Amino acid sequence: MINKAVEKHRRKKSLRWSMVRRLVFGWFLPLFLMILVVILLMTKKVLSQVEQTILASVEKTVDIMEYQLKDCEKASKDASYQAVIMEHYKTYRENRNATKFEIDLKKYLTGQYGYDDNCRAAMLVILENPEISAYSLNYSNEGSYQDVQFFNTKAREKILEVAQTLDTGTTLVGVEGRVYMVRNLVTSKFVPYAVLALELDRESLMKSYTGIWGYADAAVYWNGELLVPGAADHEAGREHEYDYMASALGNRRALYKYKVGGYSHAYRRIDMYGGTMVLLVSLDNRVTYAEMTAMLYFFLILLVFMIPLIVQMMRFFHNKVTVPLGELIAAADAVREGELGIQIVNGEDNEEFYRMKESFNHMSQQLKTQFDKIYLEEIALRDAKIMALQSQINPHFLNNTLEAINWEARLNGNQKVSGMIEALSTMLEATMNRKEEQFHSMAEEMAYADAYLYITAQRFGARFNCTKQIDEWLLTVQVPRLIIQPIVENAVEHGMDITTQGRLEIRLFEREDGYLCIEVEDNGHLTMEDRKRIDRILAQDRELSGENHVSLGIRNVDQRLKMIYGADCGLFINGNESAYTVSTILLKTDVPSEQ
Repeated sequence: MINKAVEKHRRKKSLRWSMVRRLVFGWFLPLFLMILVVILLMTKKVLSQVEQTILASVEKTVDIMEYQLKDCEKASKDASYQAVIMEHYKTYRENRNATKFEIDLKKYLTGQYGYDDNCRAAMLVILENPEISAYSLNYSNEGSYQDVQFFNTKAREKILEVAQTLDTGTTLVGVEGRVYMVRNLVTSKFVPYAVLALELDRESLMKSYTGIWGYADAAVYWNGELLVPGAADHEAGREHEYDYMASALGNRRALYKYKVGGYSHAYRRIDMYGGTMVLLVSLDNRVTYAEMTAMLYFFLILLVFMIPLIVQMMRFFHNKVTVPLGELIAAADAVREGELGIQIVNGEDNEEFYRMKESFNHMSQQLKTQFDKIYLEEIALRDAKIMALQSQINPHFLNNTLEAINWEARLNGNQKVSGMIEALSTMLEATMNRKEEQFHSMAEEMAYADAYLYITAQRFGARFNCTKQIDEWLLTVQVPRLIIQPIVENAVEHGMDITTQGRLEIRLFEREDGYLCIEVEDNGHLTMEDRKRIDRILAQDRELSGENHVSLGIRNVDQRLKMIYGADCGLFINGNESAYTVSTILLKTDVPSEQ
């Protein structure tokens, strides 16, 4: 019934959380869902508008870049159509003056490309003798001799290799972030005799892209190879893989890909020079979606302003209902744990909880009063029972002892009689308990047992042997009176075989778990019949009609220890590995406070 009541209590719902659920599901959640739907609709509209704006901006910037590339292409074609380089080349072939040839070429290149905003440098390589080359630099675009060195050491071979398959067309070549427009110069029979490479100014070429709304960075791919790399850290990811871009574009010319978080991307494909150029523009969402962010902040502020209302409602409910109920529950739990008479401070300003607390305080005080009365009666009854058990020591042992002393005096006439009388006096003192003390030191208890052992040794002589193993520091521990002597007597009378050689060992020690242990081991064998008899004697609910005083004595010891220390203490009789009988007295080192 108790388990069912506990389970039923666990299934009950908290009043506080019931109120919270009604606030959340009845008001806050519907309002939140409504705001969420509005945000989703507005977000969709904003995304569509941003996409259209971005793609239109990218289209315009692509037109500008295409115009710049066509302008550069026209300038490269002028080198063929004007035939100036061809005339210098014919002159060179006649006089083989390489120095003058290079000077004439450099003068022409400087005049043609040295002031072109789209060019950074112009390089010309004669295929007949690649050692002959000319260049010009556009200093207004920060052109320098380092550009010439880079071309000769890193770009020259790749450009010449591409030129072999170029014929009379134009193409773009990228080398470590530098962009070259490459064109062959041919004879009247369309045989290439020189290669013209214009290093395009990357900043000028990509300048138009900075005007795109939210522009963060841009990259250009030519025929699957990275032509103009971006410089920002946000380039990592699949969005910058050419295969991904080509697959995403499909048959479309332009595409916008929104990405939650830092950067979105726009792609644009251009077919030119017999190849494919793909432009990638990275866009900072913090700029492009600033309007949407402001809208989200507005709705967030709206939700935040709802929180004080919820807090005020919850605070009122908490202070006026939850806290008083919690105090009542805590006090009830304390009563259930045994803290009877507990009182609750009653400062409630509402009538309902004021009367509930007053009723609880009155009930708690009444319960404590009744419990104290019952407890005192129970203690008195227990003490009376203990005193009754202590008084049940049978005088039969005294008769046996006096008979032994009588025979010893008549037959031997020696001084042993005096010792036996002293031992008997000690035992009588323990039995009478004139001071009416329930506890005394372990040393006194061992003295009573020693008195019995002395008398026993005199009775049986060499047929009886007793040894002791005692932790001396335990002799000061307070223990109940007459708990060892009845156990020793039981071992002598019913345990060891005194007809041959009776051996007895007494051990006193403290176990690792803190219990005080007294073991009495005799060399008698514990049979199944003995086991049944012991279980019957120590059973709490069995009457021992017809049992001798020794059996009553060991049961009295067991009952007294259990009443004083609890059910985990008492007397336990078992056999050990040598098949000998071991009687174990188990008690605690601390005297119970109620005694």
